[in-house]
Amino acid sequence: MIWPFIFLSYASLFVFGLSDNIRGPLFPEIMKHFAISDSMGSLMFALSNISGFFASYGCRYLLRRYDRLTVLRSGAIGLMISMWGMAASPVFPLFLFFSFFFGLSLGVLGLVPNILVPMGSSPHRKQQMLSGLHTMYGMASLLAPLLAASMEYLTGSWRWTFAAGSLGPLSLLIYTFHGSHKSLHTKAEFSPEKHKANKQKNFKPQLFLAIMLSLAVAAEIMVSSRLALYMQRTWNYDMEASSLYVTYFFICMMLGRFLFAVVHFKRSPQFLLSTSLVMTGVFILAGVFIHPLFLAGTGFMIAPFYPLSISWISTEFPEDLDSAVSYMMATDSIMLILMHLTIGKLTDLFSIKQALLWGLGFVILSFLMVNSFAFLFKRERHHHPLQEIPAK
Repeated sequence: MIWPFIFLSYASLFVFGLSDNIRGPLFPEIMKHFAISDSMGSLMFALSNISGFFASYGCRYLLRRYDRLTVLRSGAIGLMISMWGMAASPVFPLFLFFSFFFGLSLGVLGLVPNILVPMGSSPHRKQQMLSGLHTMYGMASLLAPLLAASMEYLTGSWRWTFAAGSLGPLSLLIYTFHGSHKSLHTKAEFSPEKHKANKQKNFKPQLFLAIMLSLAVAAEIMVSSRLALYMQRTWNYDMEASSLYVTYFFICMMLGRFLFAVVHFKRSPQFLLSTSLVMTGVFILAGVFIHPLFLAGTGFMIAPFYPLSISWISTEFPEDLDSAVSYMMATDSIMLILMHLTIGKLTDLFSIKQALLWGLGFVILSFLMVNSFAFLFKRERHHHPLQEIPAK
């Protein structure tokens, strides 16, 4: 175990989660302040998603030239400046400009921890350490609305929330200079010949696993982003009551990841991922046809999928992890844009209830990809990722 890698990664993903989820509660106030429409306001999310894609894809080129700690510091500095810029923007176009760089910085902060934790974990603890990493995101997701509400109460201005939020990346930046990180972070080994050989051998399976993961992430975000709308239109709940269900979803997700962080399940990644997807599909159906609390419960069922997938990917590509995680994060960005467009269109054409049922397609496709990977890309390895993990 390389504990400084673990501590730094946990701190990074906590800052990532807090910054990423701070904008949602402020969205109505920002639109009101700048006097803009819903579609114009949504550009602040769309631009950060697009720049997040560029950051995720381009980060692997930075990781060839600089060590991971330097890249992480640049992300923390960029996030600070972006949040200060959004807090001080006098006009909306300038706010969008900083939103674009906000997405770039978030892309870096989200990618590097998913590389460092597999590197810093022993094989036996990797699954637990990755689940713990993404539990930090869950905790930050719950704290972000509380920070926004408290700053609104204290100052009456959304601008101060961004200013207060910038203390997160500032603290992270200060921590990167702690003595425990000295001489520990080295630049990834890179040679054009080795990179070309790795790309030729690994590109297709890496992209396959990246799409598999992004489909499950799309299903997760589909439920969390549409749950309040579903409660309002189908069950006639008011905004406050429907928002509670979203909170339940994130509490369930945090509990699910915490469970996998403290318990080591001695089953193959394929089995655990398949079980997570099957139960997610069952809970979506139960949420639509029995009671919406099941929709909140999908947070618990889908919770382990992301960290388990990272663990699987790191086992498949231990020497090419930078590229594998880069593809994964970039594919996530594209899939989320496609999901929002698709579910939005289906909601307009039919209803939010029908859109959620069609959204089950993301779960089904991901399940098929989990269970066809070995057949399509079976390679001889000393430690095959689909073998049962022996008990110690």
